Amino acid sequence: MSMKGTIVRKRDEGYGFIKPESGEKDVFFHASALVDVDFDSLSEGDVVTFEVEEGPKGPAATNVQRVSGATAPAGDDAGDDAE
Repeated sequence: MSMKGTIVRKRDEGYGFIKPESGEKDVFFHASALVDVDFDSLSEGDVVTFEVEEGPKGPAATNVQRVSGATAPAGDDAGDDAE
């Protein structure tokens, strides 16, 4: 099932986390899960669609695609969860 969320953390090592619109816990993603977008062109605040699969270390996003021209609204509380 496809979900929608916002990139809330992105690390130079090639991974990051997505905050689902549904309010669920942030989901890990790896650069290898990106579709039609380069990891370096992705920014925190970008809106993406994705699917979740159970990986060896827990849930992980797959088929991550940026929603064209979409970023989270200013003032959104994305990323306020404790790390």
